[in-house]
Amino acid sequence: MDAMPNFELFLYDYSGGAQKPIIETANPVHYLSKKSECKGDVIQNVYTYLQGIDTSNYKYIGLLDDDIYISISDLNKLLFIANIEQLDVFQASLTLDSYYHHRQFIHKAGHQIQKTWWVEIMAPFYSMEVFMAAGPYFKKSISGTGLDVYLIPTIQKLIGKNNTAVVHAVQMKHCRPIRTDNRIFSNGKDNLTEIAELQQFCKQLINENPAPFDEAFMKAVINRKYVFGIPLKYKIQRIPLLLKNLYSLIVDASYR
Repeated sequence: MDAMPNFELFLYDYSGGAQKPIIETANPVHYLSKKSECKGDVIQNVYTYLQGIDTSNYKYIGLLDDDIYISISDLNKLLFIANIEQLDVFQASLTLDSYYHHRQFIHKAGHQIQKTWWVEIMAPFYSMEVFMAAGPYFKKSISGTGLDVYLIPTIQKLIGKNNTAVVHAVQMKHCRPIRTDNRIFSNGKDNLTEIAELQQFCKQLINENPAPFDEAFMKAVINRKYVFGIPLKYKIQRIPLLLKNLYSLIVDASYR
């Protein structure tokens, strides 16, 4: 809390039992206390809450996990850049000492933003149009995984809100190892099952309205299998970019 926020704070108590002093210290404009299983459950409950209020004056909603370390001033800067770039979906980059699964979200010096197909579920920011359009389908994933890589990009295509980026001018630290994997949720499914089912559901949505979807999107998002680590064929595809980056580093070093 190093600055005055240029946004309204929504405090979500996923234990369903936070004490009043904690709530008063945070001084949220919006507050919801409901025992929840995981991030998808949280997002579903936030969506239900927002249906009961006037959201017309809100441009974005950010959904940060409880193990994200970031300052108010950095959040102000993140939203400022998102407004300048007219982003529809975005996240801050991850510090180099963060726990992570996806290397593409690690901080890259020298970039303000970098376009991407999707952002992670741990700390995404969505335009209200994207969030409310996706809302009816949040209940399809208690874990929340799969909502980020499949559902949100599909909804973005359907409503024409496709400007997605990682904001490297702002960094956040993910402080705790990921704990979703291998858990069995109340629906009897683990997160990998939910991811696979969301992939199939998004394919159904696309079959019903194929016009907005091009080959690049289908290849990069919908038809890409979610696996642990990076498949060998994707590693091989990165070799030309690796050589290009290595060349750039050598040239830059020669001027120092």
